[in-house]
Amino acid sequence: MGEIRGNFSKRQGCSFQIISMENIPGYTALTFICETGDFAVYRALKEGEHGREPVLLKVPATHRPLPAVVRQLEHEYEVTRKLDPELIVRPIRLERHANKIALVLENGAYQALEEGLGAPMEIKRFLKIAIGAAAALAEIHRHDLVHKDIKPQNILLDEETGKVRITGLGIASRLPQVPQAVQVPGLLEGTLAYMSPEQTGRMNRVIDCRTDFYSLGVTFYQMLTGSLPFHAGDLLEWVHCHIARFPPSPSTLVAQIPEMVSEIVMKLLAKVAEARYQSAAGLRFDLEKCLALWESTGRMDRFVLGEHDIPDRFQIPQKLYGREAEAAKLLSAFDRVAVGGEPEIVMISGYAGIGKSALVQELHKPIVSRRGFFISGKFDQVKRDIPYSTIVLGFRQLIHQILSESEERVGVWKEQLQAALGSNGQLIVDLMPEVEWIIGKQPPTIELPPSQAQHRFHTVFQNFLHVFAKAEHPLALFLDDLQWIDPASLQLLKYLLTDPDTRYLLLVGAYRDNEVSASHPLTAMMAEICKTSLPVCKIVLGPFFMVDLKQFVADALHCSPERSGPLAQLVHEKTGSNPFFAIQFLSALYQDRLVFFDSRGEVWRWDIKRIQEQRYTDNIVDFMIGKLARLPDVTQSAMQVAACIGHEGAIHTLALICGKSETETLRDLWEAICEGLILAHEKGYRFLHDRVQQAAYALIPESRRRETHLRIGTKLLSHTPPPRRWRKIFLISSIS
Repeated sequence: MGEIRGNFSKRQGCSFQIISMENIPGYTALTFICETGDFAVYRALKEGEHGREPVLLKVPATHRPLPAVVRQLEHEYEVTRKLDPELIVRPIRLERHANKIALVLENGAYQALEEGLGAPMEIKRFLKIAIGAAAALAEIHRHDLVHKDIKPQNILLDEETGKVRITGLGIASRLPQVPQAVQVPGLLEGTLAYMSPEQTGRMNRVIDCRTDFYSLGVTFYQMLTGSLPFHAGDLLEWVHCHIARFPPSPSTLVAQIPEMVSEIVMKLLAKVAEARYQSAAGLRFDLEKCLALWESTGRMDRFVLGEHDIPDRFQIPQKLYGREAEAAKLLSAFDRVAVGGEPEIVMISGYAGIGKSALVQELHKPIVSRRGFFISGKFDQVKRDIPYSTIVLGFRQLIHQILSESEERVGVWKEQLQAALGSNGQLIVDLMPEVEWIIGKQPPTIELPPSQAQHRFHTVFQNFLHVFAKAEHPLALFLDDLQWIDPASLQLLKYLLTDPDTRYLLLVGAYRDNEVSASHPLTAMMAEICKTSLPVCKIVLGPFFMVDLKQFVADALHCSPERSGPLAQLVHEKTGSNPFFAIQFLSALYQDRLVFFDSRGEVWRWDIKRIQEQRYTDNIVDFMIGKLARLPDVTQSAMQVAACIGHEGAIHTLALICGKSETETLRDLWEAICEGLILAHEKGYRFLHDRVQQAAYALIPESRRRETHLRIGTKLLSHTPPPRRWRKIFLISSIS
């Protein structure tokens, strides 16, 4: 059996030191083709009945790959089997032997695109490759897949036929839209140099097919100029480049690049998905037009880009409408904190679904540019009796981010945390066990009377906070749904905010003002804080203005605001211009085929009279209940249990309560995930919105609710080992 050894490449900071094939019988590895992420691709020979058959082998980079790496190969094999082998490298089989795994791919005279990069590419050759890549990407998107890792290593050229094929679908998503939560930079999926802004998790945007266009734009830029559009020294700098920096146009770097080609690349590199190409077909049309002009005249006259770029899939716009003034207030508050150091509070109020959380996500750009921290937590009506849980959740995000940094950086954090916590580190470890991975085992906490113990805890948490809120990395803490805050968390916040030593902290709170009365504890705390010198900025959000609603509907259906006007008026009448309700209502019209794409006319159409005849309720909870009632029974059942657990939870917990495996539980939730009602990631899930959770909970007959809660609590208690029960006692009691 063949064995290949050697350090083949250090591109993108990766290196393969040993790749061994000796434990996969029947294959002889011949030549190395390329590296891509955690894998290497080789040309090999397969021993068969009719002699040796040439194949490609894609194998993990190490002898003992992580389970996630193995899953990527399995996933790639599964999703690529249905794709056109003329456009995608065809998988033949998945070979397993002992602890080895290899994806066997169809052989071809392939050369990775990256092998020819480093100098500006000749325009005609660029256009032919670009057209082939756009065609292959169209095939991927046609099957409702998002590649998520388009880069030169995953674009293969067949020099014999001139065809272009795409490979590397190991992290491709089967969903046309993938909700993206804030990510720890070191744990991001994809390749940093080619990653779209929304893939960083710092844009409050879903990932859909347009994320692949951004990555393709980076690749095109590299092909045309010989270099990447951005260069960065660390993970956070890469994130900042993609969400906030603009590269020079390719034609300003290489004079021979036609302006139209340069404009196509810059359109692909737009920071917001709505400004990019919306379809691979539209991109391919413009590239083919450029090639035809170049071949016939040797130059390119100007033409309007995107004239044939009308997407045939329904996509809700992912940008804010009519919130410019409010966003400016929020960003100004963070700038003052980051520059001057004095802490501030921003309180955002408004009805459910009005867009409070969406507004706060605008903070990500300035925070990343100042290398600051953004952490968040959401108070839960179900878990409101669990003290400190929401604040702790936010800081646990931060600890995971620190643990993803280099060993040297973790060592620096260790010194700072040990100095800040002293002999009281166990108090923090009890709340956040991950902290022990940084500071090590801690001595037991000395018992104190209740009042002294609480004062000590506040002081220790205050010192813990000061480690992260500093001039070199200001901290923004976002706490959502403050109307459900627990008394212990309220007291801790008051202590932290009124501490004269607290610096470089911006607290952003969001709450439903119709659920916070004059007697609410939050009102009393804010009244006390307003008596101090601590600046408090209040932002009240209302519904869409009509002009913004018209633009929202126009953007969703790719038409003018004038044409969208009558439909927008109907949406207003049914939803009161509440952004969340408007999105759900418009989505329901599409699902009911009352809004549809006319492929012959390449235009979106709707029938106002038919829509008016439908009996859609104007109550958001009743509307969501009706939407959930259309889901399969198993999906409704899983969502009912999830609603009892809270706004979010772990898949393994939900599976345990449902008495199923995690795979079965995800399968039960699948229709809700496809509808965007449940947002799922590898280990957990969360409801799209409180109103969805509320609607799922309402599906449980009132006579069965107490019994359901008791069953869930009993199950959690029986499956929690006694030594860990004290950590979960509040959760179990609140659910029961």
